[in-house]
Amino acid sequence: MKYPLLPYSQLVFDMLKTNPDVYATRFGVRVAKREVDVSQLKQAIETALRNHPVFSMRIDEKGMQWYEPQSNIFHGPYHTIDFCEEGETIRIDIAYNRILGDGKSELILFEDICRAYQGLPLQPDIYLKYLKQVEQEKLSPSYAENRRALEAEFDAISCPAHPKTDIPLEAEANPIEGLLQEDYGALYLKLNAFSQTQILPITAIFSLASALAIMEYNGTYEAALTWAYEGRETQEEQRIYGSLHRDVPFKINHKSKIINHKSDLIRLARNQIRSGIAHSSYPYTLTPPHTEIWNYALNVLVRPTVDDMEESIPFPIEPVSSSNESQPAYALLDVEIHEHPHDLSIWFRYSATHYKESSIRRFAALVRKYAEWLIK
Repeated sequence: MKYPLLPYSQLVFDMLKTNPDVYATRFGVRVAKREVDVSQLKQAIETALRNHPVFSMRIDEKGMQWYEPQSNIFHGPYHTIDFCEEGETIRIDIAYNRILGDGKSELILFEDICRAYQGLPLQPDIYLKYLKQVEQEKLSPSYAENRRALEAEFDAISCPAHPKTDIPLEAEANPIEGLLQEDYGALYLKLNAFSQTQILPITAIFSLASALAIMEYNGTYEAALTWAYEGRETQEEQRIYGSLHRDVPFKINHKSKIINHKSDLIRLARNQIRSGIAHSSYPYTLTPPHTEIWNYALNVLVRPTVDDMEESIPFPIEPVSSSNESQPAYALLDVEIHEHPHDLSIWFRYSATHYKESSIRRFAALVRKYAEWLIK
């Protein structure tokens, strides 16, 4: 049975036609042989990979995918895992493409490797069942209604969806990634308390703060952006490795001086988040012609990290130093939320080709200003 690619995977698939290295991630880890059973580790990685159908999916030239069991699960069209013995250590070199899965997927696979190494059972990945459900949903009345609702709310949008760039978007240039990291540790407890009392997820808080920052930066009375919804809505879906995340549209305005009424802004943000989730089965922001605006929209997302699992790793690992070469920017501006136990940082990952560092620092200061204002 063949299925269309999920929306974000389709976006990457189309980009790969002209840029074969787009969204490619490469990294390595080193493990001391005395700390690990090498054959057991290799078997654990194989077990984890085989637990996730996406690593055995094949994609034809039309972007249709199907499941085809692989004899060598370590090497596929969009992923490779190689093992290299170096004296008293073993190095694992990993390469994979974003077409396979989202940020949450990486954490799911890592957890499965750790569990398989310890001989613990793995929860099944229902990726194929999910693909079938997605196709059935496309034929439902609710899918059509979600499309109508999103088009009615966002088709006539005329407000900015990102801070004004220093270099015009239409200028020919190769986007190079820049990164600004902001420490929010001092605000961690207040932000969490505010999130709980206002029933406003951390993603919604920074979506609202970022939208208000866009308004002040651009001198407008309204702004829009996207935020990344994990998209795993059932217990079974929590273990799917795939591109399930959805970039959901979000907009705020204060034409009626609503900015003077914090409670109204919070209510609007809460409604935007809830409405966005309710209608998210239709991939509005990834569907032409809407992509002309939303492909360049600021995106707010929570970035899952393997660091959060350090205590559950059954053996010590050492990251292999990566190249210091400049990385390409695949987004104009992402506001990444890095949340750890008792700590929080916000990473502004941006196209340094289009923004000066000083501009991003100015914008980051505005985001902090509004985040502090909201929780005051």
